[in-house]
Amino acid sequence: MTSSKTREAIPIQWHIGPLGGGIPSDLAQARPASPASDAPLASLIDVDALRAVLDDLTVLIGMPTALLDLDGNILQAAGWQKACTGFHRAVAASCANCTESDLFLASHLKKGEFVDYKCKNGLWDVVTPVFVGHQHLANLYCGQFFYDDDEIDESFFVAQAERFGYDREAYLAAIHAMPRFSRERVRHIMAMIVGLASYLSHLSLTNLRLSESRSRMETLLDALPDPVWLKDAEGVFQTCNRAFERMFGAAAADIVGKTDRDFVAAELAELFRRRDRETLVAAAPTTNEEWVPHAGKGQDVLLETIKTPLIGVNGRPVGVLGIGRDITERKRVEDNLHLMSRVFSSSGEAILISDAANRILAVNREFTRLTGYAQEEVLGQNPRMLSAGTTSPETYREMWDALSRNDYWQGELWDRRKTGEPYPKRLSISVVRDAEGRIVNYIGAFEDITDRKAAEDQIHFLAHHDPLTGLPNRFSLYERIEQSMAFARRFGKSLAVMLIDLDHFKTINDTLGHNAGDQLLIQVAKRLERSVRESDIVARLGGDEFIVVLTGIDDAGHVADIADKLVHHLAAPYAIAGSELRTTPSVGICFYPGDAAEISELIKNADIAMYRAKAAGRCNFQFYTEQMQADIARRAAVERELEVALEKGQFILHYQPQVDLRDGRVLGVEALVRWQHPTRGLVFPGEFIPLAEETRLIIPLGRWILDEACRQLRRWHDEGLRGLSMSVNLSAAQFQEDGLPARVQRAVERSGLPADRLHLEITESMAMHNPAENIVVMEALVGIGVKLAIDDFGTGYSSLAYLKLFPIDTIKIDRSFVKDIESNENDAAICEMTMLLAQKLGKRVVAEGVETPAQLAFLSGIGCQSVQGYLFSKPIAADAVPGFVERFRFDAAASPA
Repeated sequence: MTSSKTREAIPIQWHIGPLGGGIPSDLAQARPASPASDAPLASLIDVDALRAVLDDLTVLIGMPTALLDLDGNILQAAGWQKACTGFHRAVAASCANCTESDLFLASHLKKGEFVDYKCKNGLWDVVTPVFVGHQHLANLYCGQFFYDDDEIDESFFVAQAERFGYDREAYLAAIHAMPRFSRERVRHIMAMIVGLASYLSHLSLTNLRLSESRSRMETLLDALPDPVWLKDAEGVFQTCNRAFERMFGAAAADIVGKTDRDFVAAELAELFRRRDRETLVAAAPTTNEEWVPHAGKGQDVLLETIKTPLIGVNGRPVGVLGIGRDITERKRVEDNLHLMSRVFSSSGEAILISDAANRILAVNREFTRLTGYAQEEVLGQNPRMLSAGTTSPETYREMWDALSRNDYWQGELWDRRKTGEPYPKRLSISVVRDAEGRIVNYIGAFEDITDRKAAEDQIHFLAHHDPLTGLPNRFSLYERIEQSMAFARRFGKSLAVMLIDLDHFKTINDTLGHNAGDQLLIQVAKRLERSVRESDIVARLGGDEFIVVLTGIDDAGHVADIADKLVHHLAAPYAIAGSELRTTPSVGICFYPGDAAEISELIKNADIAMYRAKAAGRCNFQFYTEQMQADIARRAAVERELEVALEKGQFILHYQPQVDLRDGRVLGVEALVRWQHPTRGLVFPGEFIPLAEETRLIIPLGRWILDEACRQLRRWHDEGLRGLSMSVNLSAAQFQEDGLPARVQRAVERSGLPADRLHLEITESMAMHNPAENIVVMEALVGIGVKLAIDDFGTGYSSLAYLKLFPIDTIKIDRSFVKDIESNENDAAICEMTMLLAQKLGKRVVAEGVETPAQLAFLSGIGCQSVQGYLFSKPIAADAVPGFVERFRFDAAASPA
């Protein structure tokens, strides 16, 4: 016998033996085969235990045994001699049809029958079937022996050895060693085997029925929506259904054999165990409510559990059967009903309940407080008794329509209190229907919304108006402009959009405080409203920007008159907090539809014109032109080019020498930036510095200038020009930037330059902007060791009190005063006064823009120590400076006085 099947086609042949009490194999073959069992043997019988029994039986009867399932798998084999194990089974071809023939024969036998047959290998086998009911389950074998009266035909076995390649001598020895049994002995053995097969068939059927019964019970339990479980007396789970698996979040196989402690907290597990013991002691069903974690629902649920003791054969409880029902929702509903009762009586909203005919059945305390009516005064009345009579009939029609379609309506109505006082209320009505869909009740809940309506009106106003001035805001402005544009299109009119920006408003905020600035804005708004018609639009865009829209315009000249009036009105003094403040407007004007057809374009173009007004000196108005747009485009292009120039290092420095009139030597240079444009060539600072300051690109550019000037001066010092100093201009944006002193110190330290050779120039107007704060920055710079100079002196409005506090070393006279010093007495006087002031304060003076000998003679005559200008040199490249310094010769004593 073998568990492996060979594909070699060997015909099945049986050698029928004369064993009595069985059934001849030819008769067995003629019968129809029994149906094969659907259930495998291992599911009905403990195969391991059966295997041990057959092994012991083999020893007892002295005959080999085997147990095979219907697929030919050997489940047990014991006592098989060497002829079988060492030869037949060792060569697959020699037993290719053994399993097939065995299974075929056994499937044609009935319960209690057996058949003996001689295998093709010349040895005898005996087989009997095992059934489960009428279905063939497995086969029991005894075999591979000779009967006592058999004669061994050695030629047959020699031929078999040669055919399958056995060792002839060893094989013949194994054949002669095969056991011999009398037919009587075999009959007795097979009677025992048949009895065992019969018992196994009965046991299999019993187990099958138990399994089917258990399966039906499990199916029934699994069909239940409620969790069911069974524990033994020690609290160990024996079985459970699918609902219980979902509750614990584990399969039954992982639950059986464990206790509650494996799935829930120890405290809860102890509660379950205590309840189980109570059920066992009571020996009767008990009911409990228990909060249990539910893995499937992700939260605790309230279970109503019925626990019943399971009675054993001795009449005593051996376990507990439990079934639970989730009553969380029912409990919630009960609690909600109780809560609703409390809510109705103590709600902050007025509530009334009416019947299907809309007769009031009940009201709560808040209803009485709000309306003034007691419950007995309104019972049986229609709620319309509360109406103030001012709500539109359409609202009531919409209400009843919504109630009929959706069983719900919410809206606002006007009611009247018992005193007759009308008030707005927010009302919600719900329809209650019975199981057949008939209306049973109406439930209305409402509240007085007088305060809320007032707040909504205020919010609506704030949403459309500027909270400071009360003017329409940007959102409302756009709506009104849209309406005015539609009117203009319909009647062939125009609109004029004026964008107004207050000049120097930030200075007022910074110097006098935001409260003064706010008061100024309020007065500006009032003047604007008084300056135009009621049909015109006045709005605040934000900050110090206002919009005026003149509607229904026929004549552009009329717009100019209004603009001129606005400029003069807004430029007049303002009395604020006991002081007289002044500001001027810059006004840009754009026309619809001539200049733009969209609101955003109108405002953008007016903004462009406003900036042109600022560039034209402020306190004026400008009309938008296409040339302005082109200028803006060019400005944007230059701005982009500036960014590229910074990235690609297109800037260079030129240096203008400064001459000491006392000894005629070059004492220093001023660093002046130039733009080496890739297509335009060398671009002078007047063309790009103002834009760099507006876009704040001046900050990175200024940092580069500072670093490059320090590095260049260090190179000249290393070349022997140690007497030279370097003047570097600081922009207003640089001077106001946080960390300026630290940045200057890093530049000096990186270059290795003596700090006192670096002169930083700041303009007079920069110094006087927040002078108290600027003094702190100046002192920090001086603390590094650098020297400070006031540039463009005389062009601003310096306070002498502050000037003497500034830690400056040098005052530079602006070129605008030097230019006409020979012909303009005022310029000459300013220069003389500046020189006198500097001498009194102990400051050095440098005059800029010296171009003629006469200018030089005048400056020398008033005691000016240093000058720079085209008379001596234009700004020159870095590589030309050493040669200029070495070649420069100026006889200070011989200069005209």
